[in-house]
Amino acid sequence: MFTTGSKLFLGATSLAVAALVVMGVTNAGDIGWTATVGLIGAVVALAFLTGINFFVRDGNVSSADPANVFDAAAAQRPPGRSIWPLIGAVGLGLIVVGAISTPVVFKAGVVVILAVMLEWLVHAWSEGASSDAAYNQSVRQRLMHPLEFPVLAAVGLTVMIYSFSRIMLFVSKAGSPVVFGVLAAVILLGGVLYAYSPGVKKSIAAGVCVIAGLGLVSTGAVMAIDGQRATEPHEIIANDSSICTSNEPTEADARASQELAAKSNSAAIITLHGGKLSAHQIAVPGELSTITLPRSGVSNIVFVNDDSAKVRLTAHMGTFDTATIVNGKPTTATSITCTTLVRQGGRQLLTLIYPKSSRALKSGDAYTLAVPGVESSVITVVVP
Repeated sequence: MFTTGSKLFLGATSLAVAALVVMGVTNAGDIGWTATVGLIGAVVALAFLTGINFFVRDGNVSSADPANVFDAAAAQRPPGRSIWPLIGAVGLGLIVVGAISTPVVFKAGVVVILAVMLEWLVHAWSEGASSDAAYNQSVRQRLMHPLEFPVLAAVGLTVMIYSFSRIMLFVSKAGSPVVFGVLAAVILLGGVLYAYSPGVKKSIAAGVCVIAGLGLVSTGAVMAIDGQRATEPHEIIANDSSICTSNEPTEADARASQELAAKSNSAAIITLHGGKLSAHQIAVPGELSTITLPRSGVSNIVFVNDDSAKVRLTAHMGTFDTATIVNGKPTTATSITCTTLVRQGGRQLLTLIYPKSSRALKSGDAYTLAVPGVESSVITVVVP
């Protein structure tokens, strides 16, 4: 008696043999030989599968043997449904996309694959824990929920915060507080309605939360792709010669601090009084026109303005050769830094680091501290 599988394999083998004969008789040349060889391979493979099926007889067992009825493979409980193969396919897709795009996508795919391997392994193990499916599910939950819930909560919170930040950075500076207030009011109203409506089904509340979360994430993704609003660059004082060489007020000077803490740890105090600069250094008596500061160390200089005009203290940090070669000669670069404008009676801190000693300066160059517009009074800095 032929089983159903045996009949199918016998029919497939017979059709392959018939096709082999017809192809070999009606065709010649390279095409005929190629087709004939391919059909021979198909006949051999189908014949082999037919023989295996005859031997196992489709896995059928005799109903007269009770042991086979309970021990046969067909009598065993099939494995349960699992979402992890689908998530694993997503992780594999991220790896492929990340390999040709950005490393962060590739790394995300690797993380997903590792998580899927762990989850799928535990899922398969729990299915064989007993013959009770409910007990097997509880075993898996006791083992994995303490790990899954914190991780999922952290990932979900990160996605929500990132999406919300993209929305805030997309809307205008004036509109951001309005959007923030409206969203906060909607969330508060939803919480109040849910608290005063105990009869609302949990499935409805969960559905509303899921829809709101998807809306937030999708909106944040669209706005992240479109880009955040343009931010105007702000002026800074450090190393800007156009600011440090004049006493003209700039945006960087607005609302600048005019006081210092008692613990400023100053190396010297530079005072402008009556259009003249003078220096005071610890353990050195009198007013100085030359101060000594360490090389490669941090030096805090306190600038005190006793004149009526707003001025700034500018530090000339030397002119040195750079690595750029033009016409066979290295180019030079001058480093300048300064404080913001200091009003009368105000004081500011200027932090300096001299990488080279004064002996490394070019001829005629020097480390100096000066006030723009007061060229007649300059403090010379000596760096051993």
